[in-house]
Amino acid sequence: MKRREQKFSRRGFLKASGAAGLALAGPCFLPSSSGPAVGGRERFFHPNLADDDASDSQPETGGLRSLAAGKGLLIGSAFSNDAFQNDSLYGEVLAREFNCLVAENTMKLDVIQRVRGRFDFGPADEMMAFAGRKGMKVRAVPLVWHDALPDWAQDKTFPRQEALDILRGHIFTVMGHFQGRVFAWDVLNEALNDKGPGLREEDPWHRSIGPEYVDRIYHWAHEADPRAALFYNEFGMEGMSEKADRCYEWIKGLRARGVPIHGLGLQFHIQVDKHPTRADVTRNIKRFNDLGLTVHITELDVWLPKKADAADFRKQAAIYREVFETALAAKNCPAVVLWGFTDRYSWVPGISNDSYDQALIFDRDYRAKPAYEAIASVLR
Repeated sequence: MKRREQKFSRRGFLKASGAAGLALAGPCFLPSSSGPAVGGRERFFHPNLADDDASDSQPETGGLRSLAAGKGLLIGSAFSNDAFQNDSLYGEVLAREFNCLVAENTMKLDVIQRVRGRFDFGPADEMMAFAGRKGMKVRAVPLVWHDALPDWAQDKTFPRQEALDILRGHIFTVMGHFQGRVFAWDVLNEALNDKGPGLREEDPWHRSIGPEYVDRIYHWAHEADPRAALFYNEFGMEGMSEKADRCYEWIKGLRARGVPIHGLGLQFHIQVDKHPTRADVTRNIKRFNDLGLTVHITELDVWLPKKADAADFRKQAAIYREVFETALAAKNCPAVVLWGFTDRYSWVPGISNDSYDQALIFDRDYRAKPAYEAIASVLR
């Protein structure tokens, strides 16, 4: 089955430097054998997570989701509409193992508003209906991004007021449609400049409006759905790094001037042999928690080389184990979302020019890998 190719802002970076490009985003080491725990467990509560919101659902039992529920953790996966429509086993395993979904593509601007002013909610509504039937929570990514743009917005610079009207209209229409069914929104995705201070210059919204567009979109999102938790989502800053430092100071400034940003999403696309240490990830999550933010792991996958051996799979399992242990030990990191769950539909071979693969916890035949048991052992 042909799958839709994922579009990410680091696409050009990866192609220019090879798949190892992700390794340059921050300090990278092999997994440590242990790491400090931070504080006690604080269960994140949001009104949209109340039990009565799912009164008509039929939640699945068993699998990782049942274990995670016992820890007060949301364990999620990206949802592929193509896989769901064409592979009956996909939905069966998804519902058994996960209690949270995020649309892989169908809530992005280039899908939901491919024609300017015309909104297509059909594919996203299919996912929402499935989530409702199976008692799964939904978080959404992203409302505003410089990538995954339709032709009418690609490489454009709009008059300032027109750009403001586009963003405001999109946010109110989309959030209004899903109001009460999405508990957390990645309002903004990957806005930081990868090469130095400030925001991305190639972002059409920054280029058309200026940096104040960030304040505007968060205020509009809060007005559109006051009950939703509003996140900023970013890659390459899972551990302590210069980019993570810049993000911390930037969000601190936003909150100081009253911008309603409630959480940070750490994507966690990492390689098996190059990734931040557990201690660094722990410190990074702690400082954002101390700033008053909830932290979610939003797009976790652990890339293996194309010709992986048994040792690589053991290392991968150890990394997955440490990510979940770190989330559970944190003061406020109540959700871990994988960017898919079966290698059959993974984006990794495409984005890495076939250098990496097998990044998820089930293989192409839906057989659980050592990483699955590593997660289960943490959640038991």
